[in-house]
Amino acid sequence: MDCVDGMQIAITGYSRGGKAVLLAGATDERIALTCPNNSGAGGAGCFRSQGPESETLADLIKAIPYWFGPKLQEFVGRENELPFDQHYLKALVAPRALLTTEALGDLWSNPSGTWQTHAAAKEVFRFVGAEKNIGIAFREGGHEHNSTDWRVLLDFADIHFRGREPKNHFAQNPFADLKPCFSWRAPT
Repeated sequence: MDCVDGMQIAITGYSRGGKAVLLAGATDERIALTCPNNSGAGGAGCFRSQGPESETLADLIKAIPYWFGPKLQEFVGRENELPFDQHYLKALVAPRALLTTEALGDLWSNPSGTWQTHAAAKEVFRFVGAEKNIGIAFREGGHEHNSTDWRVLLDFADIHFRGREPKNHFAQNPFADLKPCFSWRAPT
């Protein structure tokens, strides 16, 4: 198709679709920009760092067990023993662009845990010289993919696809008092 630039494919998805989008972005190198929105556990959220009322591994196994291998259920209640967490999946997107959009009032999607995985995955982006390619944006409100999320995504796409100057910082941390749950740093 002449109307599609194959070098500028962006995908976004919301909630369970956000989980699928993150997996697609991590595994398909044709995708230049990946944007999960309010994707929670199994998406951009963190298994090890759960906010109040957030979706848990047990919730995932109960709701969509067919999305995961059977061994994952062995870690219900033992999430700190998992050999991975969602920052691994986010890091697989590097060096391509990754923007995570979250709502602060969507506690089920674990916005504080999403910040944790963002900070950990950012180390990989930094290591491969693509730190500008990872961003995160939080807004007020609840579990929806709304016009604010779309505007942030389009601004991020303009930076990466059109070389425009950023209107947003794409690294706001609304959880400044939150202790990091990942202490590793990429080598310099």
